[in-house]
Amino acid sequence: MRTKSWPNIFLIQAAAFALALCAPRAASQTGLAAKRGLVWSQAGTEIRTPAFSPDGQLVVFVTRPYWPDGHEAEDLPESFFKSLEAKAKADPRFADPVIQVVDLTGKTVCETRYGWHPQVSPDNRRVLYTEQVKPITGFRELAESFAGNGIRTFDCESKQTTRIADPEEGYLDTPFFSPDGRTILYTLNEAVNGAFGGAVGLARFDPQENRSAPLLKKKTVAAVPCPPAGSAQSDRLAFLCSQGPNLTRNFSRLVFQAGPAGSGAVALVRMPIPAPGDMYLAGQYELSLISLLPEEKVILHLGKQGLASGSDISFQAVQGERFLVHLDYWKLYLLATGEALADVGPKNTNPKSIYSPDLRYYLVAEGAKPDDEPDHFVLYRTADGKRIERFRRMAQVYEAVWSPDGKRFAMIGVPLEGANPRRHVEELVIYSVP
Repeated sequence: MRTKSWPNIFLIQAAAFALALCAPRAASQTGLAAKRGLVWSQAGTEIRTPAFSPDGQLVVFVTRPYWPDGHEAEDLPESFFKSLEAKAKADPRFADPVIQVVDLTGKTVCETRYGWHPQVSPDNRRVLYTEQVKPITGFRELAESFAGNGIRTFDCESKQTTRIADPEEGYLDTPFFSPDGRTILYTLNEAVNGAFGGAVGLARFDPQENRSAPLLKKKTVAAVPCPPAGSAQSDRLAFLCSQGPNLTRNFSRLVFQAGPAGSGAVALVRMPIPAPGDMYLAGQYELSLISLLPEEKVILHLGKQGLASGSDISFQAVQGERFLVHLDYWKLYLLATGEALADVGPKNTNPKSIYSPDLRYYLVAEGAKPDDEPDHFVLYRTADGKRIERFRRMAQVYEAVWSPDGKRFAMIGVPLEGANPRRHVEELVIYSVP
């Protein structure tokens, strides 16, 4: 089952691919049509967290055999799951995540098992990833399933795996290289929302010194006690306070997003502001964008937000020492000072927009109507907000990612003909832009 970890801070087993140079293009609005190149898929396989190499010539991603769950599993016969269970019995890791690197023709140039959130090193030789230590086949993606996961690199030439870091508790996740490629950063994770995991800190690994050091240590805020029994309180608060086993003693600071930016790295963090009756998560958080390298400092205070409304706040690093932040709309800032810069086009209020690093374009997952579930991507030109291209409708769209130079993007979705759970198909499609 494809699930979303909470929070989701950022982003493979297969042998088949198709290069569709002659596939029909989606309708262009301006004549500047994106050119479709690689189409990669394998029946019965999920594709996760694609990322381009720094030079844009390779794509790394994760795949897992598709195991339906929830509503997807309701109409499937028992025999379907007995077949999966038989495979799991024969090989407890058959549905564990496998990492694969392919070039722009679809040729596999590297593969390693088992891991998540891979990144390609600047020299295209190594893959940085989170190792899945325990077999996860047949299990849901919860903090307990990830417990013990550490950070590794795999050398695609020597086929050697190098240990970078292991957790003292919880698990490590979402590693990435600093812009100069000399430092590895990763998150410190634990259960933060019931059984669901999330990042509560950050650390860095220095290859020259061969040691890790914390960047953002875990911080907690004590819970606010519920009012005494019999005191005046709303029905909602009374109900929440009656859920004794679910009330927490403290709330952790959450690292909601982290990644390289300019010549350093930044993180979007949320400091909890507890209230009586809060359970696993605080109802309010103070949001800040923090620079991690070369030193820790607050770049931008983003104010107080409720957990639900704050989910629309995110940042995107772009070329140069700049970044975009979505509050009411996507606004451009300077990394060094947090100074607001001139808008690069009409105000874009869509929080799901994915900008190219050169700021020429942005992608948005859209539905037939504003309230409909997204079923296609649309490419817009940043300078005037004009729609460049509407890509084909799919049964479901998942994610999209740009190459560092902004010349290509990859998108993942389920084509209409692949929506049957018995014959599930996901596609990774790469386009180039003029």
